[in-house]
Amino acid sequence: MHDLDSALAVIRARDDTAAKHAHALWHVMRATAAHPTKVTRYDVQQMVWSTLPQAHHSPGGQGAFDDLHQTCESFAELLDLLGHADYAAVCRAETTRAILDAAGADPRYRELVAAAWRASGVWPPDTPLMTWADQGGPIETALHAAAGRLLEEAVDAGTLPADGADALRVGLVMRLLTSPENEGDETWFVRLLDERLDEWTLGRGSQTRRELMVRLRPEVRRAPESDGAHLPALTYLLTQCQGQGARLTGSGYLPTTLVGDLVDLMPTCTELGGAGRSESQWPPVKLLRELAGDFGLTVRDGTRLRLTDQGTALLDDADSLLMTVGERLISLDRTALGVTQEVVCAALLLEDRMAPTRIFEKIAHVLTEEGWTDGAGAPFGPTHAAEIGSWFLRRLRVLDALDADWTARRVGLTQAGRAMARWSLRARVLFRHRPHEHPTAVAGS
Repeated sequence: MHDLDSALAVIRARDDTAAKHAHALWHVMRATAAHPTKVTRYDVQQMVWSTLPQAHHSPGGQGAFDDLHQTCESFAELLDLLGHADYAAVCRAETTRAILDAAGADPRYRELVAAAWRASGVWPPDTPLMTWADQGGPIETALHAAAGRLLEEAVDAGTLPADGADALRVGLVMRLLTSPENEGDETWFVRLLDERLDEWTLGRGSQTRRELMVRLRPEVRRAPESDGAHLPALTYLLTQCQGQGARLTGSGYLPTTLVGDLVDLMPTCTELGGAGRSESQWPPVKLLRELAGDFGLTVRDGTRLRLTDQGTALLDDADSLLMTVGERLISLDRTALGVTQEVVCAALLLEDRMAPTRIFEKIAHVLTEEGWTDGAGAPFGPTHAAEIGSWFLRRLRVLDALDADWTARRVGLTQAGRAMARWSLRARVLFRHRPHEHPTAVAGS
């Protein structure tokens, strides 16, 4: 076995350029290594599946190497000489060859990389605490690599299969995230949360939005407490969908008795007035049912509306129900809708009550500062801000998260609404997609 200098000398005797390329790849890999002294499968795969092809095809590095395959082979030779034959085999595998051939040609490249990482068994899964970003900060990048190393060690030790066993994988990553960091009492999850909060409050968006989020940072950093708050109408709907589920009418509507009970429970129905016991006559009831389905709590099964497994699990856990609704109420996408929902939650958390028109003005101001436009390229103006703001406020009202004084033309969050709004903003910080979704995985996160 060679040391680094003698291994490079062997390659240099054959091809000086190959030695330079192999040394460069080694240097970059070690600079971001998952372990201070060990070479890991995660590091090697990240290098040859992500760093190398992306550097070659990036705007600033167009054509950095004459031949990606030759460069990869030089790196494999170096690994071989250093005693890492298994990792050299990764570089020479048909999987790696196919990835390098597809580099620069999305989406084929991303699909191949995602499949390769899944098959390798060392790609850290998303967790209930957070989902991994495509391009994380220094702390997140280091944690992702460390999680990959833990998975590799478990696979090598025979305590974790190379594929499957998703719950075991999530458990390993969760233990890493909730373990104390090296130099303090905080966990690694809190360190990652702080890094995400820095980016969320200061790294993007308009000045108006940043000012709102900076003021809310302490609230978002703490896990929200519900203090016994609950969602009466939603909870009642879920209760009626237990067991065999609620029998729907011939037209597919909720049974009239259930509609009547919900109308009596929902303040927004009282404000509407009216009569009748058909779901079609009560838009708030119809919206509540739609939201329960959107949140993954109920599902239609033939002529019945039944609880999902998650709906059943949350029925008797008011705190977890608030958390789940808060996290799923808000868009996680970096879109005008997500920004609008952030502004609504922030404005209502910072003031006990305010006029909806003031909320819409804040939305319009932020959308203008950030340059959001519609499909035709026209800027979003006050009309759009009022439409989308009203759309979101209706959902909060139907969920008993918003208290309204229409005489004074003011709205404010209920106790449950404050917890939900904080969970929503926290979700915008911690989740890049829903945990149950499986985005294309590309190393380098």
